[in-house]
Amino acid sequence: MPPAKLWRLGFVLLCVGWWLQKVDWSNPDNQWDFRVYYHAAQAWRAGLDPYDSGTLPATLSAPGLRFSYPPYALGVFAPITLVPLKQAVMVYLALKLLVLGWLVRIWSRLLRTSITEPAWILFLIFAYSSTIFVDFVAGSVTTFEQLLIWTGVSWLLKERYWGYVVAIVVASLFRLTPIVLLVVCLAVPDRRGYRPVAAGIAAFACILLLTYAVTPRLSVKFLQSIQKNYGERGFLNPATLPLVQDVAALVEGSDGISLTPVVQMAIYVTIAAAILVPTMIVVRGVARMEAGNRIDVIVHPVFLATALVLPRFKNYSYMLLLVPTYYIA
Repeated sequence: MPPAKLWRLGFVLLCVGWWLQKVDWSNPDNQWDFRVYYHAAQAWRAGLDPYDSGTLPATLSAPGLRFSYPPYALGVFAPITLVPLKQAVMVYLALKLLVLGWLVRIWSRLLRTSITEPAWILFLIFAYSSTIFVDFVAGSVTTFEQLLIWTGVSWLLKERYWGYVVAIVVASLFRLTPIVLLVVCLAVPDRRGYRPVAAGIAAFACILLLTYAVTPRLSVKFLQSIQKNYGERGFLNPATLPLVQDVAALVEGSDGISLTPVVQMAIYVTIAAAILVPTMIVVRGVARMEAGNRIDVIVHPVFLATALVLPRFKNYSYMLLLVPTYYIA
C-alpha cells in the first residue's frame, strides 16, 4: 500500500477510535431517546399508556423527553424490551454503527469522494455542531431515517422515482416530516412527477388511517403529543421559527417592544416564502437543462430549503444537510 494511502487509513482509524470513545465511554448516561423508546414499549406491553411521561423512570424526567411516534412504532421497539436495558442499549448502538457505516458509504459514493479522505472524515465528525455525534449520544432514530432517505436519493439519481417515493414514505413513518421531501419529484425532468408524489402521499395517509382504525385511542394520544413537541428552542431545535421567537424575546428584553405570536408567525412565514419561492424557481430552471448532474442540483437545494423552513428541525436532524453542504462546498 502506498504511504499516502496508509497515512490516510491510519488517520481515519484514529478519528473513528476517538469518536467511538466519545460516544460510548465518555457518556455513560447517554442514549436518552432510546431509553424513552424502551420504557414506552415496556409500558405498552404492560397495558399502560406509552404516551404518558409518568410511565418513564425518574432519570428521564427532563422536559421534552416523551414518546412521540405513531403507535406502530411501539411494535418496532417491543422486541428489544425482551432483554435488559443495558444489553438493549448495546445492541441498538451496535446496529446503529453498522447503519452509519452503510450510510457513509452511500454518501461517499454520491459525492464521488473516498471514505478515507481526511477532509471528508473531519467534516462528518464536526459538521453542524457534530450532528452525527449528537444523534448517537441521544440515541434517536435519525441515522436509520437518513439511510432510507439517501438510499432513496441514490435511486432517484438513477431516475427510479418510485423507489425514491417508497424510501421517503418509509423514512417518514416515525417523524412524519420527511414526507415533504417528496416535492423533489415535482421538479425532476419527468413531467409525470406528480404521480409518484400523489401515490406516496396517498400511501402515507392510508398507513396513518389504518393505524387509527386499529388503535384509535393510541392514535389520539399520538396526535395530542405532536403539539407538545413544539416550543423547543436554542441548541435542541435550531430551526427558523425558534430563531424568530428568540429574536422577538431579545427585542422585548432590550427595547421593550413586544411582538405578538401572530406577528412572529407572520415573520416566519415571510422568511419561509423568501426561501421557498426562489428555490423552486431555480430548481424548475435546472430541470429544463440538459446537464448530466441536474437531479443532484435539484435535490441538494430542495433539502437545504426544507431544513430552513420547517418549524421544528432538531440538532441531529442536520444530518440531512451533510451531503448537500459538502456537495455545494
